[in-house]
Amino acid sequence: MKKNVLCFIAVMITAFVIDNEATAQQYKLRQSTSMMGMKTESTIYVKGMRKRTESAGMMGMPAPPITIEQCDLQRTIKINDKKKLYYIESFSKENEEVVDEDAKPAAPVKNKPVTPAPKEKTTPQKGGVITMWYNITDTGERKNIYGFNARHVWTSQKMKPSPDACTMKDSILIKTDGWYIDLPLFNCPVRYRPVKASMAPTDRPQPDCKDRFVTRRSGKGKLGFPLSETTTIKMGGGNAQMSEFQTSIETLELSTVKLDSMLFEIPPGYTETLNEDDLQEKFDAGDMMNQAMKEYKNKAETKPALTEQKKDGIIRIGVYEPRGDEQLQASVLQQHLVNTLTDGTVEAIAIISEDDAKKYNCDYTLASDFIKIKQGSKVGGLLKAIKNTDPNAASSFTIEAAMTLVNLSDGSTRLQPKINGKYDGKADEAAKKALDDGSRQVLRALK
Repeated sequence: MKKNVLCFIAVMITAFVIDNEATAQQYKLRQSTSMMGMKTESTIYVKGMRKRTESAGMMGMPAPPITIEQCDLQRTIKINDKKKLYYIESFSKENEEVVDEDAKPAAPVKNKPVTPAPKEKTTPQKGGVITMWYNITDTGERKNIYGFNARHVWTSQKMKPSPDACTMKDSILIKTDGWYIDLPLFNCPVRYRPVKASMAPTDRPQPDCKDRFVTRRSGKGKLGFPLSETTTIKMGGGNAQMSEFQTSIETLELSTVKLDSMLFEIPPGYTETLNEDDLQEKFDAGDMMNQAMKEYKNKAETKPALTEQKKDGIIRIGVYEPRGDEQLQASVLQQHLVNTLTDGTVEAIAIISEDDAKKYNCDYTLASDFIKIKQGSKVGGLLKAIKNTDPNAASSFTIEAAMTLVNLSDGSTRLQPKINGKYDGKADEAAKKALDDGSRQVLRALK
């Protein structure tokens, strides 16, 4: 009897451990995406080798399709719940050639005859070549984010079409600066080019026109799952007008949860479509812009003026201009801090003195001091493989800075975040990124 009881306890403990391990590899994340001053949130679920992403619409646009990445089956499923349609896209891309420029060529075998590869019989198609240079650089920096050892990685991509290409007509330069982690089991392949070059302004696809993609990759490092990422995209060049915009991703929440496996499957009763465009909701671009302008105007008109009194439950921080380096635009960085720190129950305002902070009933004051800002060499390997690129775009700075968050009621120091790392961009942009690291520590301490 005693032996049976012990066996039962052992089985229960084993089941509990296995269940805990399984749950520990299931994650729910909430991320914020910013683009051109607008923000939208996404909820991401990860279980084993699968990931599901649900995103809200931005600026009045319909929400994009739900995406399910099934790494084990090497495919992505896109779903429109409203239309009950789904589209399957394989990870493997036809017509794509990847050249690893860092790989050493294999030594030829002596006296071995070379047999030419047989020529495949194919139907001639119109189209050109789209060449992409892809480089990845691991900066070597590491920091703990949500309990994970995150690595700081830069990537650069340039896509250039030949004159007869039909998928895209203008060049695109994409730079990313992000922090990435490894999630157990989840290991989807990195895409070396945007799907269907969707970032490029292009005409409607031509059925009889098919381009060949050639990717030339170089550099050491790996990406992984992004916890924070800033992407700068430049489009145009040559006779085309150059345009540039920036997007950023920030993780607001990461937790382990138990997830239903059906979240990562095709819903029963849904119909497959062979045309991805069928998933898109129709919208009028003119109406969308008018709605966005109306919302922006309403927000500007209804935004309350800063008063000495603050609402109940609000924590107000008085932000001083950052000090320590004359090459930086202190007032610009001060406003950047105000915008970054104003989040939920935290409200930040620009101040010039402690008396100013007391006048506006601040709970805390925040001072920022740049100890060292040293320009590094151009990111050597980052863009060497990319031709016709603005060399200034690859500047980086080693920055040491310190923040001091002081409780105004008694003068005690609440927090002193230390900032030390390499940041991509020109001086002010690199400084903003450094201050963002400190701001995240401040917000975590106050919430």
